[in-house]
Amino acid sequence: MQAVKDYVVKNFESLFVLATLVVTVIIYYVLPYKLGFLNFYFLPIVLSAYYLGPRSAVLGAVLCAGVVWFYAVMSPETFMEGTSTLDLYLTLSTWAGFLVLAGAVVGKLQDRLNEQLVTHKTLNENLNRQQGELNQAHSALKEYSDNLELLNRNLQRQQEELHAANSTLKERTDELEQSKRAIESLKAKVEEALYSTMDSSVVNLIIEGRLRNEKRSVSILFSDIAGFTSYTEEKPPEVVIRDLNRFIADMEPILLAYRGHIDKYMGDSIMCEFGAPLDYETYRLLAVLAAIKLQEKIAKLDYPWTMRIGIGSGSMITGLIGSKRQTFTAIGDVVNVAARLEKACTPGRVLIDRHTYDGVSAFIDARKKRDLPTKEDVNLEMERQLGLLHSKLAGTAANDAEIYAEIGHIHLLLSEPGEAFYYFERALDLDPDNKEFKVAYAEAGLKMRETDKLTVKGKRQRVEAFEVIGIKDPLENRDKIPVGFHQDYKHVANLIQIPADVVLPVEALDGCIGHSKIVAVLSYAIATSLNLPDKEKIDILHAGFMADIGKEIIPHHLLNRVGTLTPSEFEMVKMHTSEGVRILRKMGYENEAMIKIVQHSHENFNGSGYPAGLKRDEIPLGARIVAVADAYDALTSRRPYRDPWERHAALDEIGRGVGTGLYDPRIVEVLLGLLS
Repeated sequence: MQAVKDYVVKNFESLFVLATLVVTVIIYYVLPYKLGFLNFYFLPIVLSAYYLGPRSAVLGAVLCAGVVWFYAVMSPETFMEGTSTLDLYLTLSTWAGFLVLAGAVVGKLQDRLNEQLVTHKTLNENLNRQQGELNQAHSALKEYSDNLELLNRNLQRQQEELHAANSTLKERTDELEQSKRAIESLKAKVEEALYSTMDSSVVNLIIEGRLRNEKRSVSILFSDIAGFTSYTEEKPPEVVIRDLNRFIADMEPILLAYRGHIDKYMGDSIMCEFGAPLDYETYRLLAVLAAIKLQEKIAKLDYPWTMRIGIGSGSMITGLIGSKRQTFTAIGDVVNVAARLEKACTPGRVLIDRHTYDGVSAFIDARKKRDLPTKEDVNLEMERQLGLLHSKLAGTAANDAEIYAEIGHIHLLLSEPGEAFYYFERALDLDPDNKEFKVAYAEAGLKMRETDKLTVKGKRQRVEAFEVIGIKDPLENRDKIPVGFHQDYKHVANLIQIPADVVLPVEALDGCIGHSKIVAVLSYAIATSLNLPDKEKIDILHAGFMADIGKEIIPHHLLNRVGTLTPSEFEMVKMHTSEGVRILRKMGYENEAMIKIVQHSHENFNGSGYPAGLKRDEIPLGARIVAVADAYDALTSRRPYRDPWERHAALDEIGRGVGTGLYDPRIVEVLLGLLS
């Protein structure tokens, strides 16, 4: 049965045509009223149009019309029942036209229907496919939803665990914070207690475990108030304590500013070390500058007394002493020397020993005083006589041999043959034929040899004493500043409105006293030669004076380093420009022009400087001027790690710096004109 069905479907068109022809023959030969059956042909044509398409329908309609026309032409009488031949032909033509039209229309409709069916089928397939995809997506979404729900449950569980952990952590944090606060409070109390009895630097070294008992070179400063004992007898105790505390409060900041370690207060006396516990290369300079500033401070205030200061320098043992109550102190012969110098000092003055003088003579003016005894049992009457004789030598009797001999005899009586030998030798130089001098000279020599066998090695009987006059004016240094320049610009120093005490502690650490003043005056002179406005000249003057204020941030062991700095150490050094800006703003300076000059005073003309690597005209003109002035003074100044350059050699070196791109050629040319 299926084979028959398949055969019919396969040969449908042929069978359809055959069936149509058979029916046509039957209608022609069997049925008497043939015109009545002409509408029958619409059925096969419509079916043909539906199943076979418009082309087959039209061809079928033409075929059917042709067959009918064939029979009508062959036997017209069979079609003409009560009609004429013309009517027959018109009828057949009309019928044939409608037949063809019916086939075409139905076929076209069928095509559109097929197209719609195809479209609907495609849409249906797409819909089915999308439905399948939607089902898959739904399944995936359901799976994701299930997973999300599982994750949410896990997350909720983890959040609960985290909340519990946070609660535990918060409890532990609160406990730790309480412990930390307790420790900090205890630490603050311990530090406060330590600070009240020890210097902060000592406390920090103890806490860090870096304080050592050692032998090092230190300067010892002793100060004492002249006439304080009589003052205490005249005033009530509360007034004495009040005034003494006020005095100490005024003195302490100066000592600390110059890195002094206040060892102890002994009534109205102060003992202070410089160079310990922190090792400063310029410890002698720091001590003398602190002493000068102490005397200046007490002179400005309304205290009813004056102060004596003695400073000795040398090698001593430093460290903590004491069992339960400990203190950091220095032990050695230099302590006694400083104490003797203080006692021999004129009120309002400062006495220093030879070793201290050798370390500060480049910056400090001092005059030689007579040698002072270091032993305990001092013969005051003989010391008074020595003082009078030395005063005569300092006056008009500088070449009086008798006075030298008399001084020698007193030293022999004081059992100081070394000093006696020296003065008898001076007397013989002035009067070689004097027999008494020769005998005394020989006697002193014999006693000196006997004493050498008994004297402890290194123990001094007399100490050379120098009375400090003040800080040298760097503009008076003719090796650095020519006479003509000094005459033209010495007044400029008076235009500086910033106190010297602002930069002096930093200069003392760097071992370059007067550097700021020289740089400021040179910068002003260069600006004047460039015909800059007065305001710019004043800004450059003050910027040159404050250019190195930020150096206090540089570790002291780097400031005076003899060797080359490592890259990391040089990075630390470069921080001083930004630190200088910070200090200026902290001090209340709001002059942005001056601050920018300070910030960029270490830029190089070729861009190799710091902090910003600016070059040429990017660098403020004032900064370029200060850089050249700074370079000149740095080369011609004595530093702890090198001797000063000769002036013309320094200028030649700066000229070579122009060739390497370090300095602005125009500014260097002006400097050469000013100093050559």
